Amino acid sequence: MKLAPADDFYLAAHDGIGGRLLITAELLGAGLGAALLGELMFWRRLQPDGDMVHVIDPRPTGDRATLVLLERLAATPGPHALRRWIAHLATSGMAVDLVEKRLIAAGAIRWEAKRRLLGSHPPQLVFADPKSTGEPTTRIRTHLSYNETLETADLMLATLIIATGLDAYVLDNCNPRDRARLFDQFRRHLPRALGDLAGQVKEAAEDLAATRIA
Repeated sequence: MKLAPADDFYLAAHDGIGGRLLITAELLGAGLGAALLGELMFWRRLQPDGDMVHVIDPRPTGDRATLVLLERLAATPGPHALRRWIAHLATSGMAVDLVEKRLIAAGAIRWEAKRRLLGSHPPQLVFADPKSTGEPTTRIRTHLSYNETLETADLMLATLIIATGLDAYVLDNCNPRDRARLFDQFRRHLPRALGDLAGQVKEAAEDLAATRIA
């Protein structure tokens, strides 16, 4: 089953067997927040304008995760600064919560209590199929190896993987030829608004890191 870009990013950011997060929680939240905003652009509910977005259609999307975010945006005076919203979605935990609930509903992850000799630990989220975490980036690498054009959703996913530094873990085995093909596809096929979105993720991540250090 093909998942939404934010769900794919969540999977790619984890080790499926141990459930270990490959990047910081803040970077995960930033990537997921941007992916949800990108999904609303796909739904034509948001109109991008450089580093800002406008709500142009507040009608329900038919998806709980994007609907909650859309309602929050519509209830706040706009236009909306992408960088600020990405940071908010990361630090508030809202993006992670929305995506995890969507993945639970889809059966991709579930709560599971780990039993130990000295009692049970609090329930943890586990992946229904540990191999599922590798599927989004395997799909990207396979298309690149055959020099096939990526779908727009996968192009956005790839930009967010790179913007958050996740590529160091999940695209590290991409050879120079395939990496060059990826960046060529960014240049030729990635809508400008989604490229701008990835840039805002990188800046928001830098802001969050600076705040943590301070």
